[in-house]
Amino acid sequence: MKLAKVAKVAAAIALIGSMFLLAACGNGMEDVAQSTGPTITIGIPTDLPYLSLREGNKYSGFDVDVAEYVADKLGYSYKQIVWKQVPPGQSVSDLNNGVVGMIIGGYPITAESKEEVDFAGPYLVQSQKLLVSDKNTSITSLQDLKGKSVCVTGGSAAENVIKSALGSGVSIHTLPSAPQCVTELFDGSVEAVSAGGVLLSALNKFKGGGYLKIVGNGFATEYMGIAVKKDSPDLVYQINQDIKLMMTSGTWENDLKATIGQTGYRITSFNMPSTLSAQDSQETASEGMGKND
Repeated sequence: MKLAKVAKVAAAIALIGSMFLLAACGNGMEDVAQSTGPTITIGIPTDLPYLSLREGNKYSGFDVDVAEYVADKLGYSYKQIVWKQVPPGQSVSDLNNGVVGMIIGGYPITAESKEEVDFAGPYLVQSQKLLVSDKNTSITSLQDLKGKSVCVTGGSAAENVIKSALGSGVSIHTLPSAPQCVTELFDGSVEAVSAGGVLLSALNKFKGGGYLKIVGNGFATEYMGIAVKKDSPDLVYQINQDIKLMMTSGTWENDLKATIGQTGYRITSFNMPSTLSAQDSQETASEGMGKND
């Protein structure tokens, strides 16, 4: 790497480290780092089991592992991380105002989102599937949602594909998070939940209690990224190199098996991105592209 590039990356890392000063002024749940030195503030969901779950003051899951790995490569130990729950709809402002240095977890790369923030990655690929009651035999595919009700996370790949495929023929409930959709499924407000297969497997294992099941072939592909402040090319480059190293070293696969693998989800090469540039990745989901069926 040329000296000029080294200097730019160093400046980007220094900038992200300075953002912790603003975190104390933000809203939402925060955990202060255990370090008296520089810290880095990372926005992350707190209710996604096996991905990013907070229990007491402990965070666990695959997204947490990825965040800690990237932070370490940027020069921050786990004791220097300030975790912050970013409310839905506040991600863009928190990133671009410096309240958080990056956001990971539940943030798919889309053409629309890239207009407002920059993305590193993707670090995980998942296809969209359906979660229904274990007794439901009428829903086994995307087309079976016609005339029925389904809950999705607002702005997700699932929402876009379902609207495109079925239009007004399906009743779509949008909520801020997939766990909230599972609650609606249990209380009978909807007949199905649609989200990424990785997430649905985690929720089914954690909350399903044997009363739910995952059905349908993957009908859309979602690329999960690490969001950073708009116009941060050097930071994106550095994080992409870190993700690449995580994959080639075997750490990525080991962490995924130790977390998502415990849900019964069948991990395949489909889940590992074939490209590490958000600019070159397939950012929009398409019906029929989902794999890992």
